[in-house]
Amino acid sequence: MRLLPTALALTMSCTAALAVDFRWTLGYGQGTLEANIENGAGSTFSIYCPAGSENKTPGMFITVARIKPQVKETVTAQIIVDGKNHPFLLDGSQFKAEGRQNQWDFRELVNALAASKQKSFVVEFPKYQTQETFSLLDVRKTLGTAKKTIIRQCDDGT
Repeated sequence: MRLLPTALALTMSCTAALAVDFRWTLGYGQGTLEANIENGAGSTFSIYCPAGSENKTPGMFITVARIKPQVKETVTAQIIVDGKNHPFLLDGSQFKAEGRQNQWDFRELVNALAASKQKSFVVEFPKYQTQETFSLLDVRKTLGTAKKTIIRQCDDGT
């Protein structure tokens, strides 16, 4: 009989341990360095640098459960960091920093995220009239700062 309350207490304590803020994580696979964050709604925001590939164009994926863009659909995403808007045009759920202006804008976003002192940032999708909030917990440690960001090996300096 004492076993049941003990098992119940252990189950409850394990459940409580899972309820923590989502943190930025860093991973590497198949030549690509990737920083990821997931929110409570299951949406994800990923910044990647394929440094080990021939095509070293960095970029990001923004996946939102409520938004199902068509293949090759252009989706406007406005990323709000510290009150500043960083607009990007996604191809479905992906942005590739191709070309000088896109590289500059992407670099500015990565630096803004890494330098932010806020607890979160927002991604707005005007066409879908929705937004997602993501944590900035561990973002500086994951993305790096200034000239030592995770995209530096994919950045041609333009």
